[in-house]
Amino acid sequence: MSHYKFKEALKALKYISPMEKILPSEDGRLEVKITGKELYSDINSELPSPDIMDYLFDISTHTDIKDKLRIVIDDELDLLKAKEKYKTYLLVLAKKTLKELRAYTRKILGFLFFGAIVLVLSYFLEDRFQRIFYDSVNIIGGFSIWEAADLFFFARTEKRKELISIVKLLEAEWIQRDIS
Repeated sequence: MSHYKFKEALKALKYISPMEKILPSEDGRLEVKITGKELYSDINSELPSPDIMDYLFDISTHTDIKDKLRIVIDDELDLLKAKEKYKTYLLVLAKKTLKELRAYTRKILGFLFFGAIVLVLSYFLEDRFQRIFYDSVNIIGGFSIWEAADLFFFARTEKRKELISIVKLLEAEWIQRDIS
């Protein structure tokens, strides 16, 4: 089964059946078979194919966190070279994701601080200025607090899930055998 057909089957199933029925499993590891043509976008490319990376992320995201992956590549490829390029790509992606998580944390703290200051300011300005100015300041403070909550509960959570998938893919076992 090609990875394109698998991807479509995975979307169609949407957790109806366990992943072990979709991917073959030996000794508790889910096996993902990749041929040389699928692994790289070009034969002499230095980066893994984006399609393969999407495919692996789909598998990693839709399997239980305790499930271990085994990536099986064709005999025609150099195992060490493929594994090194794959891990380098994932480490760069993990570093980028961690940087984005830190940026979200700074934004959350900034929005919370700004929102708290503005709401306290609006409390003291309630009797001194016109109602329109007070309402504007109050809305800005409330929006700032809401934005911080949105970043914390939704955007940051998605990045954390992405990081967990990257770590799971980094821990995957690599073996080489004839796939065809």
